[in-house]
Amino acid sequence: MVRVLMCGPLAASGGVSTHTRKLIEYLSVLDIEVIFFNFAEIKGNHPLKSLIKIYRRTIGFGIECISRNKDYDLIHVQTSGGVFSFLSSITGVLMSKILNKNLIITFHYSKTEQFIKKYKFLFNFVLKNVNKMILVSNKQKDIISNLFPLYLNKLLVIPNGYDSKSFYPLDPVECKKMLHLPENKKIILNVSNLIETKGHKYLIDAIYNVTKHRKDVLCIIIGKGNMKDKLESQINKLRLNDYVLLLGWKPDNDLPIFMNACDLFVLPSLNESFGIVQIEAMGCGKPVISTKNGGSEDLITSGNIGLLCDVADSKTLGDNILVSLDNKWDRHAIVDYAMQFEWELVAKDTISLYTSI
Repeated sequence: MVRVLMCGPLAASGGVSTHTRKLIEYLSVLDIEVIFFNFAEIKGNHPLKSLIKIYRRTIGFGIECISRNKDYDLIHVQTSGGVFSFLSSITGVLMSKILNKNLIITFHYSKTEQFIKKYKFLFNFVLKNVNKMILVSNKQKDIISNLFPLYLNKLLVIPNGYDSKSFYPLDPVECKKMLHLPENKKIILNVSNLIETKGHKYLIDAIYNVTKHRKDVLCIIIGKGNMKDKLESQINKLRLNDYVLLLGWKPDNDLPIFMNACDLFVLPSLNESFGIVQIEAMGCGKPVISTKNGGSEDLITSGNIGLLCDVADSKTLGDNILVSLDNKWDRHAIVDYAMQFEWELVAKDTISLYTSI
């Protein structure tokens, strides 16, 4: 049996946390023994929260590696961009050398190219010393292999996944009733943190353009973040209060209901490493309208499952929404496509990597 020390964040929201949580769950089902060290185990607004996070990614992580040395065979670090998050990868390299352990790093970051160019020395140090680096999109692999061609054999793409036991087709009419949504409206859904890189302002502008052509639409945005006040101001300014709703954060158990209640899912992000919510929507049979953000191009490979436009292009985004609302989508084909990204398959690919090094 392979024994893994998995290190990463488990927060209430965010793609990396979802990836970490689900991968651990499915690895455990497949008889992989996983010891987990949580980088994000800080609740509330602690005055030293940032320092504690740095500590857990460095000294705390190192202590865990040393104290549990006999309990695991390899280290697997889930890391993202931002140099403070990437500290965990550097710590992983140091511990793997000191303790003679194999090291795998999954690098999740939507701004891969900018990060690597800014911190090229640190990234080179990690890539040189890691056994394998997992990436979640081919775009990431292309960027890294172009900058570090000597390490191409260390790069492996294993995409994010979705939970088909949670995200599967349900009766949309019943789901609308459960959520008290109007049955005579076309529901356009977005689920993402309210931060600038998620591109919500372009979605709101797109909805403004859509309402010039049809009034039977309601855009629901689920998520929390520091852009809330700006987005509310934009909605008020454009007089879209009857067409755009900011619902805030919702529990994970509610998301499949919202996914099934919608007519289409929209992800207007400026950057994405992958975008798990897109696959979750497809798992419910919903078409996805997204941008060429670095991750969505790997997912929306055909006009039969969704449409793409350039980032920050509200007009084309709105046009794609209008086209999609009138399109007769093959919901069964969309679900069939999504099933290649089930977490069990992702976990099996990960186990194959574990056993090969």
